[in-house]
Amino acid sequence: MQASSYSEAVEMNLARYFTGKVCKHGHVSERYTKTRTCIQCSNIEGAARIEKNREAQLTRQKKWRDNNKERIKENSRLWLKNNRHKHVANRKQREASKIQRTPLWLNAGQKFEIDCIYRYCSALRNIGLDYHVDHIIPMRGEGVSGFHVPWNLQVIKASENLSKNNRMEQCQDF
Repeated sequence: MQASSYSEAVEMNLARYFTGKVCKHGHVSERYTKTRTCIQCSNIEGAARIEKNREAQLTRQKKWRDNNKERIKENSRLWLKNNRHKHVANRKQREASKIQRTPLWLNAGQKFEIDCIYRYCSALRNIGLDYHVDHIIPMRGEGVSGFHVPWNLQVIKASENLSKNNRMEQCQDF
């Protein structure tokens, strides 16, 4: 049963009611009996609150990481020491992914181009710059799997690559 006024909804002990009238923000939807607010307005406010909290949490996490770089490094070393087998298995799986996702139809020039990209990145690392070779479309991404081909590779800062993880960056042009 649906109430058409606040007083009917309270009488019937309902959580929501519908008047058919427009709220102050222009929505025509049910309202909560407890607060008399429009459900659409409440959802919009909730989404904004969640986004604000997410941004604050990301800011706190970044601040904590910046203040605890040595602690993070030590924890990483400790994890690697205690989980060497997992690290090795992950590396082997990644190498197998590269082999599986390198098409047989690549010619010698394209394979040389891949080699040059990795050499260039290595040269940057040798002079103290922290760069990685990144697959634009991830080889082991969620819902997508890119090829190990020259036009899917880019040399980017290590911090960008690590923050990107196995996600595909959104195109700005489309």
